[in-house]
Amino acid sequence: MAGMTAKARVAALSLALGAVTVGASACSSGDALGRGRSACNWVDTSIATLHAIPANATAAQRQHQTLLAQSQLLRALPDAAAATSADGGYNALQTNIQEANRVPESYLVPALIAMCKVINSSTPYLGS
Repeated sequence: MAGMTAKARVAALSLALGAVTVGASACSSGDALGRGRSACNWVDTSIATLHAIPANATAAQRQHQTLLAQSQLLRALPDAAAATSADGGYNALQTNIQEANRVPESYLVPALIAMCKVINSSTPYLGS
């Protein structure tokens, strides 16, 4: 940087920092996508468990399967939280998974399916 004016040095430094920021952002988005997809694997497992409850299941069997599905869904939470930390666009996924502690999972299923469909697609952006 010898021989450069102060203005040129600041411009070069800004350009370098911008490149580092864009590169870090790309890594972060990739990590977010990976963690979002990992969360969606648990979401899919949980939904499959819910759908596997036989129509003629006893109340005890139904309760057992429902609790198993809830447990599987909540196992998605750390990955969803990590995805949200890397990219705020995954906040809706994390929030819906957190709601499994408050409302029956069956109420969350349509939203979870829609979000995971996007996350697992070739254009995985949920948007805000």
